Amino acid sequence: MSLDILIATAGVFVGELYGNLIGGGSLVTQIALQNILHFDIKTAMALDNSAVIGSNIGMLIVLLRHHVVEWWFAVVIVFQIIGAILGAWILITIDPNILKVLFILAMIGLVTKNIFVKDSVQDSSGFKVSYRNISLLALAALFIGMYNAAFVIGDWIIALLILTSFFSIKYHNAIFLLTFSMFFSQPVALYKYHAAGLIDWSFLLPMMTATIVGGVISALVLNRIHSKKLESFLKYLSIVLVVYLIFGLLG
Repeated sequence: MSLDILIATAGVFVGELYGNLIGGGSLVTQIALQNILHFDIKTAMALDNSAVIGSNIGMLIVLLRHHVVEWWFAVVIVFQIIGAILGAWILITIDPNILKVLFILAMIGLVTKNIFVKDSVQDSSGFKVSYRNISLLALAALFIGMYNAAFVIGDWIIALLILTSFFSIKYHNAIFLLTFSMFFSQPVALYKYHAAGLIDWSFLLPMMTATIVGGVISALVLNRIHSKKLESFLKYLSIVLVVYLIFGLLG
């Protein structure tokens, strides 16, 4: 059992760093949980989603020194919590075979994005605070919270794209908003997972500790690393990881 916990902890830690470089860190974590440790897909996804609470804690420790919490964050948090409740319900109740199909499609979409879509940081004028924009942002937060709690692949990337592309929120401000709001919404999803019997705390606590460390490292170091060769290698490695995961799901 101790070796299994070590594998799960190492998987989520490496996945956290991998995901902050190119996105899709759950590919690594899910290989550790599903393919190596043979967790069922619902338990693996619930553990993965819950473990990254630690990452949010780690990143907030760093980011709160450089960012300001706005009053309208409260609206985002409330709707994201509602979305998290809906998303957790989806993960708990959905047919496992349908979940596998959706999981495979999400992985294919993630790899397509990593290989063919060039990353760019939005140079925008910033979010314009108005009742209309806050209302639309609340709906977006509902979707972000639901997708985050229901699935694990590409949730961070999708959320960032929504905030930067549709609401013109500057990239680093979007990261802070997501980190801050998920700090409140993800524990709600964790409670729902736990109530449904999907959480093994002997695994989750070490995994969460690892992601706290990973979150601090990500906030301090990884955004300063700029290596095209490394990013290119990891992007093509994601193809291998996806193929391996798919064979594990279908096997």
